[in-house]
Amino acid sequence: MDLPREQTRPGAGEQVARAAVAVFLLLSMLTLAFGLGWAVKDLTADDAPPAAATSNTPAAGEGDTIGAAIIDEIVNLLKSRYVDKAALDEETLRQAAIDGIIRSLNDTHTEYLTPEELAAGALDLSSSYDGIGATVSDQNGVITIVAPFRDSPAEKAGIRPGDVILEVNGVSTEGWTQTQAVQEIRGPSGTQVTLKVKHTDGTIETITITRGNIPLESVFLEPNLETIPGESGTKLVDRNGNEVTDIGYVAITQFHDKTLQELRTKLKDVESKGYKGLIIDLRSNPGGLLQATVDVADEFLNSGTILTEQDADGQSQSWTARRGGIATSIPLVVLIDSGSASGAEVLAAALRDNGRATVIGTRSFGKGTVNQLQELKNCGDPKGCGALYISVGRWLTPNGDQIEGLGVKPDIEVPMTYDDYVANGDLQVFAAIDFLRGN
Repeated sequence: MDLPREQTRPGAGEQVARAAVAVFLLLSMLTLAFGLGWAVKDLTADDAPPAAATSNTPAAGEGDTIGAAIIDEIVNLLKSRYVDKAALDEETLRQAAIDGIIRSLNDTHTEYLTPEELAAGALDLSSSYDGIGATVSDQNGVITIVAPFRDSPAEKAGIRPGDVILEVNGVSTEGWTQTQAVQEIRGPSGTQVTLKVKHTDGTIETITITRGNIPLESVFLEPNLETIPGESGTKLVDRNGNEVTDIGYVAITQFHDKTLQELRTKLKDVESKGYKGLIIDLRSNPGGLLQATVDVADEFLNSGTILTEQDADGQSQSWTARRGGIATSIPLVVLIDSGSASGAEVLAAALRDNGRATVIGTRSFGKGTVNQLQELKNCGDPKGCGALYISVGRWLTPNGDQIEGLGVKPDIEVPMTYDDYVANGDLQVFAAIDFLRGN
């Protein structure tokens, strides 16, 4: 599940398996990393500490616009009159009320986190973690592997993109949320977790994985997918199979606290190599930290708006590029697909709208909410009240376009199915090479 700092050449079979990441995994991301794992789910506003809920909550019946007093009355009636009192559990009732409120929003990005989830490290945005190394989603009502990380314990054990997790340590995942799945699957390095999975071909397999401490490297100079399956290895090649030496390539797989440092180290001399252009591969990049995303965009821009945030009151705040980036003049192509979300969409739109890049691929996922962690304080429970991970605004592109629900439309549409990739190679990379060469 890690993105190791020392890369080894993946086998052909592994490369083919990873093709599904670029083609089919169109899901909202929740990684089994970063503590409990929201770090690559959202473009997280990381430049301010989580706010605590204020203590001026009105008492029941005072300004009770959402019916808290009614809920209390219903619970009291159930306790005194309900025929099956043994079925009543205060914690279950409270959780049901919370879940009902959040479900009514129809917003998959707003979630309630229990005190236990907070204590376990929810939203910890570090660049390493203990776990198996995969991203998951429950967007389709089942716990699904979005992608195992390169050379991770998950990948090595046989976990594949698109696998449905049926059981964790013998317990059914039916009805689980992303949060529950992450909490059960992650754990200390050296311990084991057993997953019963249904592969995309319909076969069911039980796999035991030894967790590890996984550094999350996020910037790579080798193609995410083997450009020609089974032939090109880690080399960038064109559609004729010839190694590409006149064009640079960098894949950014997420945005965390070390991404800017990695990018500067690996691209420090990119503009001195005489390249015709640089390919920035953001396919299957699910996002990450706001500041990391802005800092990366700044390395390719000398001026212009990077993104704008519009808050709940309609107020706007913009982030503007500064001079002095490492690659502000080399021609750029950005690759995106429907697995490119949040920060990846922000970066692609920033470079496109400022005239720095041509975007090639397929329409991105469409995750454009601003999310913050709001700690709850007024429940009266000494063990804690948990927190609300709440959507507080929208990200807009420099041109003022909304990302949420719409995504970023490429300038040049190049669809690529899994079968296309296996039969013909990475068509989207080939299109980027041809464009930069003027073909």
